Amino acid sequence: MKAVILSAFGAPDTLEIREVPTPSPAAGEVLVQVKAAGICHHDILHRAGKLPGARAGVVLGHETAGEVVAVGDGVITHRVGDPVVIYQRQFCGLCRNCLRGRQDMCRALGLPAVDTVGGYAEYVCVPAPMAIPVPRGLPWEAAALSCCPIGTSLRALRTLAGTSPGDTVLITGASGGLGMHQIQIVRALGARSIAVTSSPAKAAHLKSLGADEVIVAPDLKFGAQAWQLTGKQGVDIAIDNLGLSLPETLRSMAQGGTVVVLGNIDGQAVDVLPGLLIGRRIRVMGSGSGTLEDIRQALAMLACGQIRPVISATLPFNEIRRAHELLDTKAVEGRVIMQGWL
Repeated sequence: MKAVILSAFGAPDTLEIREVPTPSPAAGEVLVQVKAAGICHHDILHRAGKLPGARAGVVLGHETAGEVVAVGDGVITHRVGDPVVIYQRQFCGLCRNCLRGRQDMCRALGLPAVDTVGGYAEYVCVPAPMAIPVPRGLPWEAAALSCCPIGTSLRALRTLAGTSPGDTVLITGASGGLGMHQIQIVRALGARSIAVTSSPAKAAHLKSLGADEVIVAPDLKFGAQAWQLTGKQGVDIAIDNLGLSLPETLRSMAQGGTVVVLGNIDGQAVDVLPGLLIGRRIRVMGSGSGTLEDIRQALAMLACGQIRPVISATLPFNEIRRAHELLDTKAVEGRVIMQGWL
């Protein structure tokens, strides 16, 4: 089969298409023919060697949807022909976290594309519990985005932050793959969104997705504007997709507000004023991938039209270098999806 291999850390030209053996499912596994794979900023960081534990010589990709084409011994939950999306990390199913439904916190095995096989390939073989059933008729590209970015965002907004009708939600990095779907989730939950972007050219698109207000802040100094837009009350909830914007996010918060940090795009430390946290009683939480239940609910929201996938470009896997260049240069509005081979 064909697969995209990260030959070394570096620029997009380190991604090479090679012929590798097609895997066979062992007991308890399923073989999935990849129909669509999204490209996440996580992949960009891995390619550059900026992720802890990252290594070269692997297949990247953790936004993968496809069709089951073979099942291993003992698999009774899946059949050949089933459409599935692959959960974005392996989990053991036996540890304390897995048994309480927190597959996202399992530390027994690891992350896709770090020490497991990713989805930039014709086929991928995974344990059957990782293959989540997809509603019939849902487009492959929509299914591929149900884990990350949509399931990840749904967990942050609803499960952790408890977004409710009437809340005001600030979203930083709103023109990225996470932010554009978060705007739609906020609207589906009955809340009001304030989207922050550094690009004036992307403001209109954010409005079209349902953002109630858009702040254009090339210098990421948006706290004062957010304060004015809320009648000097501050926002109830903030989703920080950047990390470097956290100090300004905290200045935007209302008394008793909740901040969920989802991004750390440059890996640098930021200054946080303890007095601000204390004085406004701000709660700050970190979040990552959703659970299996979050993904099932994301799929349901996609299937009924509450959320639509925001896709900037769809390219064949043979153009993987070009796809990564689009993300490197920020020439995207939403996700880039890989489909098919030339």
